[in-house]
Amino acid sequence: MTNVGHFGLGTVSLLLIGISAWGGIIPFVGPTFGYNADGTASWHWSLTHAVVALIPGAIGVFVGMMVLAGSRGLVVGRGRMSLAGAGLLIVACGAWFAIAPWAWPVVDNARSYFVFASPLRTLANVGGYALGPGVIAAGCGAFFMGWASRHQRSAGTVMSREMVTEPATTAAPVE
Repeated sequence: MTNVGHFGLGTVSLLLIGISAWGGIIPFVGPTFGYNADGTASWHWSLTHAVVALIPGAIGVFVGMMVLAGSRGLVVGRGRMSLAGAGLLIVACGAWFAIAPWAWPVVDNARSYFVFASPLRTLANVGGYALGPGVIAAGCGAFFMGWASRHQRSAGTVMSREMVTEPATTAAPVE
C-alpha cells in the first residue's frame, strides 16, 4: 500500500491557483508556442476568450488565493460557510470550464470554439482547454466543500453566549 501524503487546504489551493491560471491564460498565450485550439492569434482578446476562459480562471485564482491565505487560520467551526461557498463557486467554475467550449457557440450563435484538427490534436485541445482544467477545478471545489462539512461542529456542541446563563438561584422568601 502506498502513501500519497497529506493533502490539506493549502496544497489543494495551490493546485487550484495553478490550474485556474492555466485555464484562464492558455487561449491568449497558447498560440505563442503552437498550442492553439480555436484558430486565433496570440493575445487575441475577444468576448469568447473572456467568458469561456478568462473569467472562470480569474475567479478560480482569486478564490484559491483567499482559501490559501485563510487556510492557516481555519479552525474547526470557524469559516465553514465561506469555505463551503467557495467550494460551490469553484465547482461551478470547473463545470463552466468543462462545458463552455460547447455551450458558448449556442449562447453566442457563433462558430464552433474548437477548430478542426487531427484526432490526437483534438484530444490535446479538449484536455488542455476544457476538460482538464474543468475537472481538476471542480475536484478542488469538491475537496473544499468536503473539508468544510467534515470539520463542522455538530449541533449539540455549538453554544452561543446567549444560551449560557447564570444558574438561577431560588431564594426562599424571607418572612
